[in-house]
Amino acid sequence: MVLRQDRAINLGDMTLTAWVWGDQNDPLVVALPGSGAANTRYQSLGPLVAEAGYFFVALNQRGIKGSSGNLENLTLHDYASDVARVIDYFHKSRAHLIGWALGNRIQRMVATDHPEKVASVTLLAAGGLMAPTTEPGKLNRLLSEADIPFEEKVSLARHTLFAPATDDSLVQKYARQLTYWPHARRAQRTANQAVPREEWWAGGNSPMLIVQGLEDRTAPAGNGRQMKQTYGDRITLVEIQHAGHLMAFEKPQETARAILEFLARHPV
Repeated sequence: MVLRQDRAINLGDMTLTAWVWGDQNDPLVVALPGSGAANTRYQSLGPLVAEAGYFFVALNQRGIKGSSGNLENLTLHDYASDVARVIDYFHKSRAHLIGWALGNRIQRMVATDHPEKVASVTLLAAGGLMAPTTEPGKLNRLLSEADIPFEEKVSLARHTLFAPATDDSLVQKYARQLTYWPHARRAQRTANQAVPREEWWAGGNSPMLIVQGLEDRTAPAGNGRQMKQTYGDRITLVEIQHAGHLMAFEKPQETARAILEFLARHPV
């Protein structure tokens, strides 16, 4: 397996920490996690994609896990600019983008604002149109309250992020790793609310892959199906059985296979 390296990407007015896998000379893949989350989401997926000949960079956004930068009065356009600057930092003309949950809204904004830098966009858990089917407030409590007892944290994660068939040990692993950056999460939520959905939803005109778990209760599968119906052949839709909102954590091999087949059809 490709070994992971820690990187600090100095952009002048901010530094973004990252986990990277692979050879920097290979095609660049820039991956963003979800709302207020760290790059640990990509611990299984990153090395699988890198093994196939890609340079995989999983970013921590502003205020998360050592990343710095202003958190006031931001919009999705600001976060998109950060990704564009990371592509320039690695001296690449274009990159493949992967975004998970809120991260895929930012990546769609990158493809809209900086289309010349984007070879493709992959969305993991592409919500935003259809309402979650989870019990209101449970996910917000899981992601914003650090003092929840461990067993309750596991229960909240199980009922908001994972498929029923996912092994308990994996849900417990996620709960143990879950760390909180409340200021960063609030900044991201504010940035999301500041930009109308119509500005980022289409993700520019780049080829787009949507990978979704069929048992995702936070971003139901109807979101991806609606995008496929709207944008037709520009969208490749892959649905994974027995997977929820964290499909690349639950089913990394299946998720990686879908991504690699898509990237092979859309070289940089």
